[in-house]
Amino acid sequence: MRNPDSLPSVLIIGAGIAGLTAARELHSRGHEVTVLEARERIGGRIWTDEYGVDLGAHWIHGTEGNPLTELVESLDIPYSYVGGDSAYTGGFDRLRLFGTDGTVLGNAAKNHILELTDGILHELERRGELARKNDHPDISLAQAIEQILRGRNLTAEQRNGIRYHLNVILREDVAEDPARLSHKYWEDGYLVYGYGDSILHHGYRAVADALANDLRIELGQTVTHIETDPVRVITDRGEFHADRVLVTLPLGVLKARTVSFTPPLPADKQQAIDQLGFGTLNKIALHYAEPFWPVDQYVFGYLCRETDRYPTVVINMWKSHGQATLVMLLGGSLGRELETWTDDQVAAYTDTVIRDMFGAGAPTPRHISRTAWSADPFARGSYACIGVNGSPADMFTLAEPVGETLFFAGEATNGHHWGCVHSAYESGLREAARISGDTSLYTAPTAEISRRQRRDIDRMKRFARMRMNHLPDRELRDRVDCLRDSLDPYGVRMFGQLADTELETLASMMDELGFAAGDPLFHEDESAHGIYLITQGQAEIDFGGIYDRVALGPGTLLGSHDLFFQGRTASATALTEVRACFLDHYRYKTFLYAFPDVMMLMMTDLVTRWEQLEAALQAQPLPGARRLS
Repeated sequence: MRNPDSLPSVLIIGAGIAGLTAARELHSRGHEVTVLEARERIGGRIWTDEYGVDLGAHWIHGTEGNPLTELVESLDIPYSYVGGDSAYTGGFDRLRLFGTDGTVLGNAAKNHILELTDGILHELERRGELARKNDHPDISLAQAIEQILRGRNLTAEQRNGIRYHLNVILREDVAEDPARLSHKYWEDGYLVYGYGDSILHHGYRAVADALANDLRIELGQTVTHIETDPVRVITDRGEFHADRVLVTLPLGVLKARTVSFTPPLPADKQQAIDQLGFGTLNKIALHYAEPFWPVDQYVFGYLCRETDRYPTVVINMWKSHGQATLVMLLGGSLGRELETWTDDQVAAYTDTVIRDMFGAGAPTPRHISRTAWSADPFARGSYACIGVNGSPADMFTLAEPVGETLFFAGEATNGHHWGCVHSAYESGLREAARISGDTSLYTAPTAEISRRQRRDIDRMKRFARMRMNHLPDRELRDRVDCLRDSLDPYGVRMFGQLADTELETLASMMDELGFAAGDPLFHEDESAHGIYLITQGQAEIDFGGIYDRVALGPGTLLGSHDLFFQGRTASATALTEVRACFLDHYRYKTFLYAFPDVMMLMMTDLVTRWEQLEAALQAQPLPGARRLS
């Protein structure tokens, strides 16, 4: 009989990063811990193969402030910063993007595609915010994207470029197709650490090995049944007993219900498992005798063919690891389809991609390795995502213990950020804290920026730079003057107190709209979505019978109060031909929290132009200038 004063013993199901982290912390605090792992190796979806290629987890996403960075430093595991972010590894500005004719796209062409995509993503987020605010039924991201695209006059080439960026962000980063992702919640509440990705010199296996040191790990133990009162775990090789059990099985395994529970899982937990999505990101690694590509380029972008059928990026491991290996990423349904191809089909497919980029003389690789995560019975996919009608709340539900004996960890139980190694690592610390009672082990992240907000700020900076660089000076001055003196229908001067620099930034973000006489600008019963500044013509404002109708002209500001109150209090109809500047509320809100970044961007541009001017003048004094003695 167990001594009631002793610490509870713990069985941990799964030797991935979450299970190993929890086991390490519990073991160091005196708990008797046994880890059961179905595979004949540790690491789970961390898998560094014999060639040194990470076929599962690859990067530390968001290096600065990431607890995983602190871990690898404490373990003296060498790593290097490669830049960029989790979507555009290495950074889109430094991406060498091959276009349809096999030539590398210049910055102007790259930025044009990015500008078009930014417009789609901005509208996607604006509609998503309205859907959350008004509690609209959820739809898939694919439906929302198609609704927006239908309203845009785009060429086939432009649509392919937009889909390229969406595939980078969704298919190859979220690991799922937009048809399977929630429009309302696909990245809601997702917190990110500092910019930039890092790689581990010896692969993620070094982390798993370090965490596993001195732990009792039983390999080749496929768990089939878990009883929790008392704890009894049955595997294909026997059974194990303990006081507590921590389940770190991948969400894909829980969804497949290959492990049964007695008593059955609570209905809310099973519903959370069913509602969450589980994406797939597969890799193809091409091993060569020596590099024949530009060795200093970390990531190559591939837009030579129809992007829905081909990878978006190819990683150069020579740059990061000194290995003559190129790695392709294929996510979502394309990644799952890869698992059905023969070796000959994979060889022909990759040969097409490599020769499109590097020429017909590109050699055949010495060896090709590839993954099949969705077919792996111990993974059933790569990592969690938010499916239609799901939300991050489902992850918090999944994380809740059942009674005093059953606990859950893993990246899919982390509603602050999922799908990354640090997600799983934090969940392991969380459950070790819960089981041991040592609350110093884990503090939920609170100060990090949300991924949506970071994307919004990045888009706003690009948008502000584009507008301020391309809007004619006279037109910008006219907008600023009109905005400064503008009045709403109640005589309120909303923007009169802003400095000229602030007015210039705000005015540059507004789109110009035209209305013929008799056209409605908006109706009282429509959802408020933006600010209108009349710059030419007259519009009639109908206050819904509260006040007399009134005709207002240039300098009239409409919709500003709707920034703070839902719905409209008036209708507006053009009496003559009307020109108006329009700023949607979502962009205005983004402008407010991106303002410091936008101002810094403007200052940087100013310094750059001054340096260019100084270089052009070669530091010579202006004509007529006299040196003071």
